[in-house]
Amino acid sequence: MTRIALIGLIALILNSAYLVAFPTASVWYFANVLLHPVLGVAVVGACAWVVRQGYWTTSAFLRVGLVGLVLGLVCGVGITIVGVTTATRPLLYSHVGTTVTGVLLLAVHVWRTTQNSPSGSSTVRVRVSLALAVLCLMLAPAARAWHDSTWRANYRVENPIQAPLTMTEEGDGPTSPFFPSSATTTTGDIIPSDFFLTSKTCGRCHRDIYDQWNSSAHHFSSFNNQWYRKSIEYMQDVVGTEPSKWCAGCHDHAVFFNGQFDRPIRDRINTPEAQAGLGCTSCHSIVHVGSTMGQGDFVIEYPPLHNLAASDNPVLSWIHDQLVSVAPEPHRRTFLKPFHREQSEAFCSTCHKVHLDTPVNDYRWVRGFNAYDNWQASGVSGEGARSFYYPPQAQTCNDCHMPRVASDDPAAKDGYVRSHRFAAANTAIPFVNGDTEQLQAVQEFLQAGQVSVDIFGISRIEETTPPNEQPLT
Repeated sequence: MTRIALIGLIALILNSAYLVAFPTASVWYFANVLLHPVLGVAVVGACAWVVRQGYWTTSAFLRVGLVGLVLGLVCGVGITIVGVTTATRPLLYSHVGTTVTGVLLLAVHVWRTTQNSPSGSSTVRVRVSLALAVLCLMLAPAARAWHDSTWRANYRVENPIQAPLTMTEEGDGPTSPFFPSSATTTTGDIIPSDFFLTSKTCGRCHRDIYDQWNSSAHHFSSFNNQWYRKSIEYMQDVVGTEPSKWCAGCHDHAVFFNGQFDRPIRDRINTPEAQAGLGCTSCHSIVHVGSTMGQGDFVIEYPPLHNLAASDNPVLSWIHDQLVSVAPEPHRRTFLKPFHREQSEAFCSTCHKVHLDTPVNDYRWVRGFNAYDNWQASGVSGEGARSFYYPPQAQTCNDCHMPRVASDDPAAKDGYVRSHRFAAANTAIPFVNGDTEQLQAVQEFLQAGQVSVDIFGISRIEETTPPNEQPLT
């Protein structure tokens, strides 16, 4: 049992170091998440049994170390019950602090105890193994810092040195199944449509955010929007289906990314794919933004373990939710990249800035919808040199269109989340949908000083009656 206690202690140290250093959405990582409480219970039980049987001489290191492990175990049980959120993070810190303290004190006790062991080679093996395990634990924060730095660097939006000269140079070019849209996937191939039909899955945990999105213009961006539907039907009647992919790259992911846009959409208007709009995965599964030139210049990924999250099997979906609850960091890194928060304006530019060229209009380059450049040239961005007004603080897309709203969502910080209503200027959609709450949100947004009119260069003149006009009597 002494050997089991030592092996368990070393395994727990290595397991903990790995969980801290490399949070990734993989089967191996979550297998270690499941193994972690098993090792914790086993080590506490084995150490208690060894002490009770008198195999280890007692010491202050041993007693305090066992207390630390027990406290860490209690905190760990609490984490499995309430999960790890911003509100419960102190519980996680308590778990880490007490467990690390307990493990280190036990390691010191084992080190001191083995110095009197009659077996020299065995003592060396135990000490070397223990020292290496403790070293891994001590290096875990540094490894995590390196991992974080690399992760953040990989998910930044940077414009290329040489901009494309024609639309054929954008995205993956004419050979892409998604051309003339610049949007593509990590494999360059299609993605199953059901990937974009799983927003309700996100609503299992993020109910407030799901309800906000459900009313938003993003949700009604596709053929559940009567104005957009008529536009695409007319466009396909006139120029065919391929040019309309330019629109679909930002409006119709469930139809577009599974290759169904090669046929006229009229035949599938009422399918779930055509009515899906932009779901949660449409934004949160984007892993790369190529530039701020728009045109859907992004790369989308089918995330690891998505099938587990969206499984119809209640047991599998419950296991997924529990794993995410106790170890949310891999989930956060999968669906919330640095550019979502720190470069929201560049991220949003992928679809909120467009131009048309020969493959779309069979004519020439023409600027289309362009919110990004207008924002950048304004005083709001803090970058507009020609602006004659500047707000007290520069603002990005998130600041205006995703204000903080009260919520008890697991992702909430200090009781607030970013609103996913994306309130802007579209009152038509919530009006025809009979969605009074969304309509009110948009109206309040527009009435909150979002638009101002500056009048200057006016001089007052004397009011006189023109000679050919007589005042009415």
